Amino acid sequence: MNNKYKISQKLLERAKKVTPVASQTYSKSYRYYCEGTSPSFIDRGDGCFVWDVDNNKFIDFVCALGPIIVGYNNEQINKAVIKQLKKGISFSQPTKQTIELAEKLAEIIPAAEMVRFVKNGSDATSSAIKLARAYTGRDIIAVSGYHGMDDWYIISTDNNKGIPQELSKFTKSFKYNNLDSIRSLFNKYPNEIAGVILEPIQGNGPHPGYLKQLKEIVHSEGSLLIFDEVVSGFRYALGGASELYNVTPDLVTLGKAMGNGLPISAVAGKKEIIKLIESENVFVSTTFGGEALSIVGALETIKILEQEGTYEKMNKLGNMLKEKLENLVEKFDLKEVVKIIGISPHIGVTFEGKGSLNYLDFQSVFQETMISNHILTVGMTNISLAHSKKDINQYLEAAREGFIKIKEAINNDSLKGILKGGKVNPVFKRNIT
Repeated sequence: MNNKYKISQKLLERAKKVTPVASQTYSKSYRYYCEGTSPSFIDRGDGCFVWDVDNNKFIDFVCALGPIIVGYNNEQINKAVIKQLKKGISFSQPTKQTIELAEKLAEIIPAAEMVRFVKNGSDATSSAIKLARAYTGRDIIAVSGYHGMDDWYIISTDNNKGIPQELSKFTKSFKYNNLDSIRSLFNKYPNEIAGVILEPIQGNGPHPGYLKQLKEIVHSEGSLLIFDEVVSGFRYALGGASELYNVTPDLVTLGKAMGNGLPISAVAGKKEIIKLIESENVFVSTTFGGEALSIVGALETIKILEQEGTYEKMNKLGNMLKEKLENLVEKFDLKEVVKIIGISPHIGVTFEGKGSLNYLDFQSVFQETMISNHILTVGMTNISLAHSKKDINQYLEAAREGFIKIKEAINNDSLKGILKGGKVNPVFKRNIT
């Protein structure tokens, strides 16, 4: 046992006995880290730092899988939440803050004429799909990206056990940045596609004009365009990808960064579509959708994000990170294996296999090296307002060491003597055969 993570290891053994993958979220579980040489449980956070249960300190570039955009333990948000906590958390009727937050979203999100609050990203995307089907009277949904855990989407992935296979006929995938791909679906299923849902920012972002042309195609076929901005919302711009690319969808789903870690999401869009929820036959209702702590926390988060220079700061750090990572890849002649993707402030390091080593081998070496240098990462980085140039430089120093080890692994065609812990084992995998 690695004494550095002694308590973490003991807790992990306990957790494995009582909860699947020892976590409530796949991507937060030990499977996404090198077991034995990484922490498994976090104790606290402040700014861009987290401390694990063994009191090891890390600069966190995971940011709770995206929700942390202002920083951990923010005083302004905490103060608002504590004030509300003293009044109560959930009530038998709505609080006025639900109106205030809905009005604020209608002000800053281009598509948000009306809003319905829920809790998780899956709640929001599933609500959008239900609305699209109800509005158009059609059943098929075209998808591109990741849209949550519910049956309508997961049936289109390899993680579809427990779902009736008959549902697969209602969900069809198309390729991002490929207009012919979506055209072919409309040709194959004329007058059957209710909505086209996509993460508007994937990889290195949309090709110039792609989202605008996609909207034109979707509308010409009588379908609805849905932007799944659970990830991109509030991270790239206050109004998300809709603002960034000046394309307004019919429906938009929001979550993650909206509450800086508090559990909140929303489906928003054109009034005539969202108002279908008022019908007794279109059911979108949750007990905790208006839970007061998350509502007031989201209001404070948005107040902070509205301040001048917010996105300029995060984008500057992200662009610095991407440029210098690309320089390191060039320096170590790793362009064949290491790929730097994303647009600021969401930048990532991904890998390709070489020789007998696959992408997970290189990902494991890189991540273990980053962790040993007190950088918490799972590949993609989420830069928050709490990060600084110093934190970016520390990441780059650790990445340099990681690239040196990857180069060594390539030269030896082996991880022997390089990887100390277990390999990462994510739920969603690329073909590694």
